[in-house]
Order: sequence, then structure tokens, then C-alpha cells
Amino acid sequence: MSASSVSPRTRAARAALADRAPADDAARAWIGVDFSGASSRRSSRALVPLLVLALCVALGVAALRIDLIRTRYAVSAAMAEENALIEAQRALIVRRRQLRDPVELAIQARARGFRAPAHVLTLPDPESASRLADSGTAELPAVSAGPARSDAARGWQ
Repeated sequence: MSASSVSPRTRAARAALADRAPADDAARAWIGVDFSGASSRRSSRALVPLLVLALCVALGVAALRIDLIRTRYAVSAAMAEENALIEAQRALIVRRRQLRDPVELAIQARARGFRAPAHVLTLPDPESASRLADSGTAELPAVSAGPARSDAARGWQ
């Protein structure tokens, strides 16, 4: 082959192979070499601190995982207790509303023998009278005395 028949592309490829050849020879020099007899062992004394450090890190990670699991169980138990307390609170709210219902109160009063009063006596509040007398102000009727009546002949009814 003449030099003119070789394309520039082929020349560039041959140049690249020629540049790579010394690196390949250096790598091939290690192929087939037996290193089993070489004494490149580190002393066990140098590995002891590394092993102790690795053991401490492993124990720390294990302790953190156990603490995380314990915390998750505690949160789960607290959430279950909170849900139970919410349900109990709802039941108590319903019961309180039932007990305050006037219709329900009337039914329970009739069942227990209560009846409408025949007459009602309203008396003045003794505490407020003694307080007002001590303060030197005019005596006012108590709220429990009820509204003022215009018919004095009938008395308290």
C-alpha cells in the first residue's frame, strides 16, 4: 500500500493506537504476577482502633433504632388513648344534653313521683339583706323574691 492510498482517518486511528501502547504494556506487566507470597499485611494493632470505632458506631445505630421503635410504640399508644378519650367525651356530651332536655326531665320527674307544686312561696334572700344592712344602703328585695305584686290582700301564692 502506498502512503497516498491511506486515508487521513486511518492515519489518525493508527496514531491513537500508538499513543495507547505504552500504557497497555505497563498494565500487561502485572498480569499473571502472583502476590500471595508478598508480605503486605498490616499489623493487627493498627486495626484495633478501627474495629472498636466500628463497634461503637454499630452499637450507637442500634440504640437509636431501638429508641425510635420505642418512641413509635409510645406515640401509637398515646394516639389510641386519645381516640378513646375523644369517644368517651362524645358520649358524655350526648348524655349531658339528654339530662338537660326539658322533655326528658319532665318524663323522669313523673316517673319518680314528682308533681306540679300547688303553691310557691318566695322568700327574700337573707344573705343579701344582711350585706345591705351592713353597708348602710337601702334594702332592696332579693331576686328570689319574685316580681312585686299589686294585690296585697291575696298574700303570697
